[in-house]
Amino acid sequence: MKKLIFASLFLGTMLNAEDMVGWISDSSCGASNANASKESRDCASSCLKGGAKAVFVSDNGGKVFQLSDSAKAARFLDKKVKVSGKVNGETIELASIAYVD
Repeated sequence: MKKLIFASLFLGTMLNAEDMVGWISDSSCGASNANASKESRDCASSCLKGGAKAVFVSDNGGKVFQLSDSAKAARFLDKKVKVSGKVNGETIELASIAYVD
């Protein structure tokens, strides 16, 4: 029983606060722009300038997440990023974002 409680608490914590690696993309194209190609980076930039919101695409399965601070995330289009924050359904409450070395 103790193992079950611990596992439940651990899993709940992992689903609520996470560090994930992936790409900032745009809400129009989502995962299709989640790569290092110049074309994808330029397309995401163009879509963001056109009014789309910045989204995060996880390297782990390509899941697309909305971000609580789209404007901040939009400044990180150049390279792969690590985001930290609480996951709430399909949204990440963004605590921090940084380029991956």
